[in-house]
Amino acid sequence: MIRILLLLLIIFLNLRFINAEGYIKASDGIEWDSLNKIYSAFGNVVFKNDNVEATSSKMIASYIEENEQEIFTIVEFFENISIYFKDEVFKGEYAIYEKDENLIKIYGNVSIESPTKLLTGDELIVDLNNNTRTLNSNKKETVVEVLIENENN
Repeated sequence: MIRILLLLLIIFLNLRFINAEGYIKASDGIEWDSLNKIYSAFGNVVFKNDNVEATSSKMIASYIEENEQEIFTIVEFFENISIYFKDEVFKGEYAIYEKDENLIKIYGNVSIESPTKLLTGDELIVDLNNNTRTLNSNKKETVVEVLIENENN
């Protein structure tokens, strides 16, 4: 009986994401707070929308309802974070994606991996609108680099 109820809950949660502007998957479950419009996901979490794909151990996603769709507006990621954008992977201990600003902010043991570079630091701000990355470090001797893709390349 418990297995049937669990299966129905999983089907219900998956059907809810049909009307979403992205999706969330999690190995250890998803909690839905309809009053506050928040999803909390645990385990091997996967988040994907038009701009970002990310994995982590825990995620909290706030959403709004617009045109009968759920639009994820602020998504927080905790532990074992990997965010995939174009040919880059951003890693860290905590991250927040803000859809309205189209920003990703990552904190703690941050890295940017691309086919030709590996950069590390303490804080990374990715501006998806302007295609820039700003990497900061608390260490005095660390070089901070901003990567800007040229549209001609």
